[in-house]
Parts: sequence; structure tokens; C-alpha cells
Amino acid sequence: MDARSKLQTEVWVIYSGFIVAWFCFFFMIQMIKPARRNVSSLVIIASATAAVYAITVGFVMRKRFFAQSAKALPSDPRKTFNQWRAANIFGFTCAVNPTIFGVVLKLLGASWLVPGILFAVGLGLLVLWRPRSNLS
Repeated sequence: MDARSKLQTEVWVIYSGFIVAWFCFFFMIQMIKPARRNVSSLVIIASATAAVYAITVGFVMRKRFFAQSAKALPSDPRKTFNQWRAANIFGFTCAVNPTIFGVVLKLLGASWLVPGILFAVGLGLLVLWRPRSNLS
């Protein structure tokens, strides 16, 4: 197996782990069934704002790492691989952040309205930001 195939397999395995983690978060909330409580609107707004910030940072940094990967391609394949890997992993990490904020809100006792949206956004981003098939 060449280095490129090995790296692509590695990134797909990591991606699969993030997908499994998303379902584990959802399963955990379903099993715990936290009691419904009033959650301050400030906490909900802060969580939503943090999720938007994480998505923005993920989008910008992912794009930057992919651009650096494409720039480094002719001169240094090792740097290209590292940048490509970083772009994907950074994207996965930032994509799952809204889900984590949704878990926190559910554990605090919020209804499913906002946490459900955060869960959906997290899964949607994981699907949209799946590993690219090429290394450039």
C-alpha cells in the first residue's frame, strides 16, 4: 500500500470514528433521559453562538489547510499529506462541536428544540465535510 492510500485509509477511519461518536452522543442522551428543566436563554444563546463560531473556524481553517496542501503538492509530498490530513481532521473536529454543545444543553435539561438543531447541524456538517478523495 503506497503512502497516499495509507493516508486516505487513515483519514476515512478517523472520519468513521467521528460518525460513530455522533451516534454515541445521541444514544447517550436517549439512555440518560435528563430531567426537563428551565435553561437560561443566555446559556442557549451562548451555546448557539459557540457552535456558529466553531463552524466558522472549521470552515476557514479547513479551506486554508486544503489551499496549503494544493500549494505544497509539487514541491513536498510529505507536507501535502500532512496539510491534507490536518484539513480533514480539523473539519471533523469543528463539525462535531455543535453536537457537543447540544449534548451539554440536553444534560442541563433543555427541550429538544435547540439541542436537536445542534445535533442535526453537527451530523450535516460531518456528512458535508467528509474526506475529499484527492489530496489536493
